[in-house]
Amino acid sequence: MAIVVFAALVGGALLGRCARAVHSLIGVAVQSVVVLAVVAYCATQVGAGDMVALLGIAAFMFSMVIGTAATLVARRVLRERQARSGSSKQTS
Repeated sequence: MAIVVFAALVGGALLGRCARAVHSLIGVAVQSVVVLAVVAYCATQVGAGDMVALLGIAAFMFSMVIGTAATLVARRVLRERQARSGSSKQTS
């Protein structure tokens, strides 16, 4: 799950650079579906049996929540940086 959290943080931070919030969140959803597929595939390969669905859903939800939070934080930081650089140009 640490890899899922890491991927969600990195993906969310990168997707936060999209022009619109909707595009960022769609990207997080697509990333989460990919995580679900990879975790489900890996779980079937190691013989997790009945736990495959649970592991896949848990990975999907972790990725959605953490990726969304990272995206929104990244968007806010970028917006504040742009506002700060715009105000410093006006005062110069």
